[in-house]
Amino acid sequence: MARRHTPDQVIAKVRQGQKMLNDGRPMIEVIKELQITEATWYRWLQQYGSEKNATQAKAVKDLEKENARLKKLVAEKELAIDILNEVAPGKILSPEPRRRAVRMAQEKFGASERFACKVLGQNRSALRKGRPVVSFEEAQLRSDLRAVAGKHPAWGWRKARWHLLEQPQWDGVALNKKRVRRLWRLEGLTCKPKARKKRRTGPGAGEQKRLRAEYPMHVVSFDFQSDVTSCGRHIRFFNVIDEYTRTALAIIPRRSFTSNDVVAVLEDIIAETGIVPTYVRSDNGPEFTAGALIDWCATAGVDTAFIDPGSPWQNGFAESFNAQFRREQLTGEIMDTLAEAKYLADEWKEIYNHERPHGSLDGLTPSRYWERWSAENQLAIA
Repeated sequence: MARRHTPDQVIAKVRQGQKMLNDGRPMIEVIKELQITEATWYRWLQQYGSEKNATQAKAVKDLEKENARLKKLVAEKELAIDILNEVAPGKILSPEPRRRAVRMAQEKFGASERFACKVLGQNRSALRKGRPVVSFEEAQLRSDLRAVAGKHPAWGWRKARWHLLEQPQWDGVALNKKRVRRLWRLEGLTCKPKARKKRRTGPGAGEQKRLRAEYPMHVVSFDFQSDVTSCGRHIRFFNVIDEYTRTALAIIPRRSFTSNDVVAVLEDIIAETGIVPTYVRSDNGPEFTAGALIDWCATAGVDTAFIDPGSPWQNGFAESFNAQFRREQLTGEIMDTLAEAKYLADEWKEIYNHERPHGSLDGLTPSRYWERWSAENQLAIA
């Protein structure tokens, strides 16, 4: 097979042949020495025989090389744009998505590994580095986190961590915040940022001596929460909580409430706990300011702590409880009947009191916190 000569090689051989001819050597020896045919020699001599032709030929070849280089750069730039638009439309931060993006660029666009890594900002050694071996403990922890997220979709990694700390199989295992949060994110679970609290302004917002609960059943707050059943009929939940332990004392759904209904619920709570609250905190709704409730408070020896009109933040514990009940239960359920609403309310009350960790209680559940307080203050209770 004939070899293809570059312009530089052709010029070198033409000069070598011309020198041999000037030395008196015959043509047959020249073409034999150069390993070409006589026709090729004369063609080369015509194209590159003179210095001017050789210079022009070299300039043309250099221009062709430059054009080829520019075409390659344009093609690579267009390919890089296609890869970024198709494979990585957004910013990729974690290593594993970067690896997947590089592999996709290689498979879909036929890009080389070097080029794909350069475009996507992936280190080639990091690309080839295999995944670390997952231990049995970490695999079990991931499985338990997925189970918690499946059972309680509205929970974040903090509540999931507190919940697992209460499980006996994780007793003594290092479940620090960074580890649980990292695995929670690797599993693709919701990682809601912690909201910053805003300072409220308005009537009573700056008071320093506002009533604050100091022991269980010291201050009981309550409020109404509205929703609808699937038929569009109105339904109201009467929510009662203990401010000190955050315990949900009652979640009662009905179509409507009167002050006598409110009194009946409070009497049931006293009968169940065996403790009469010192104060009850509520807004100025007609059911709470009616004579029946006021008379009952006077008879039972319970003081009232009404909030200022138009200041719901003064009843913040009840408002926060309503928000959690809405987000974790009411938003994800469709209620067809009042009986179904009662079942869902009782179900969430049980979860809230006995399973759901509370951030303000150091990750304990309200029932566990009440039990611990009772154990630490047995003499005072007696």
